[in-house]
Amino acid sequence: MIFHTFAFHMIKNILGTTGTRILNAIINLAILIILTNNVGSEGFGLIMIIIIAITIIQLAVDLIAGSSIIYFSSRTDTIKLLVPSYLWIAIVILFSWSIFSFLGSFFPQIYNLLIPVGYESDILSLALINAMMLTNYNLLLGHKRIGIYNVIFTIQILTLISVLIYRLYIVSDNSIESWVISVYFAYSSGFVLSLIAVVIKIRNFNMHGVLGVQKKVFKFGVVTQLANILHIANKRIGFYFLKSFTGLSSVGIYGAGTQLTEGLRLIGQSISLVQFSEISNSNDKRFAIIITIKLMKFSVVLTSLAVLVLLLIPTNVYSLIFSKEFHDLKYVIMALSPGVIGLSINTIFSHYFGGIGRPVVSLWANTIGFIITIILALILIPVFGYIGAAATASVSYISSVIYQYFLFQKETGTKFKDWLPDKNDIKDFKNIIRDLKNKK
Repeated sequence: MIFHTFAFHMIKNILGTTGTRILNAIINLAILIILTNNVGSEGFGLIMIIIIAITIIQLAVDLIAGSSIIYFSSRTDTIKLLVPSYLWIAIVILFSWSIFSFLGSFFPQIYNLLIPVGYESDILSLALINAMMLTNYNLLLGHKRIGIYNVIFTIQILTLISVLIYRLYIVSDNSIESWVISVYFAYSSGFVLSLIAVVIKIRNFNMHGVLGVQKKVFKFGVVTQLANILHIANKRIGFYFLKSFTGLSSVGIYGAGTQLTEGLRLIGQSISLVQFSEISNSNDKRFAIIITIKLMKFSVVLTSLAVLVLLLIPTNVYSLIFSKEFHDLKYVIMALSPGVIGLSINTIFSHYFGGIGRPVVSLWANTIGFIITIILALILIPVFGYIGAAATASVSYISSVIYQYFLFQKETGTKFKDWLPDKNDIKDFKNIIRDLKNKK
């Protein structure tokens, strides 16, 4: 009954978000094909290292301006979240610049491993714009303004591919700079539009009590972000092991595989975004348990079908599409496939525990995954290269899910059979489709 009450509203938001993510996946696939055929495996490896550097900076930003904003958006005034977040972003960027200078002066080997030479200022600038944009996105999601979020996100990704095509095929600039310029335009468009969407809804500009709010945000954000840091480390540390052991070309091939499979993760991500928004705006724990189980089934089935489609594509097709340098791409995808399904489960569990105010669960789950990542990366990557990196990632994701599953089962009293699709799930799905058709 609880699920039926909210089903139409949630599924409509999920379909809207999934539609946006599907468009994003299609555009990212087009970008991947364009880049691999223009810059090769080494060039794409360099792009991946730049992306990871921006991601690392964002991890520090998220201590104050991360997913905790979604949780507190419905619990406090927007202005008390927006202004401190922007101030924190400025501090993080300045601190990052200091770290870059320090490593470059005293530890050049570590610096060259982490930061591509010549792209320091681009990394800092893009990290700044990206951080402010994501802060605005979190505020929109926290207020359940998922429709406007989807529109702005769509404009952002369309801007990216449009500028990239212009730079590569009109200006005829096949360098990495074409991608960098495209990202500048994409992030800037997303930031400006999302800022307008956030500001026009602010009605109270009173900053009284902002310090108290930020203490709560920081307390929540520290645990959440430590979990996120470990989660990102599980996904990205393999790139640095690959660069160290085998070079940028392997990074590019593994990066192409992760980009393709991350397109499949859009299903779980889209569902979990709506799930987290709903749970964080509700105090009904029973409701949170029911929609988590229902949406988990939905996520796993759809993700598994999508993985199957990628696996059915012949190896020579990947070589034809992405160039001969990427002839082993299917083997990377095969090794990553169990992890992709595992991530679709991990995302739902993480947003459940985060939505009920217990992000520490995700912290421990990702700690387990990170330990396994380090151990297996040192064993598998030197021997098997990018295939070893993919296998390491899959085992890491699955280990995190096993921990979350048993904890969820213990705390909620659910049994394994509760996770298996049944006739009630089919009935719910039919009713939702019927309601959507009638609404249309």
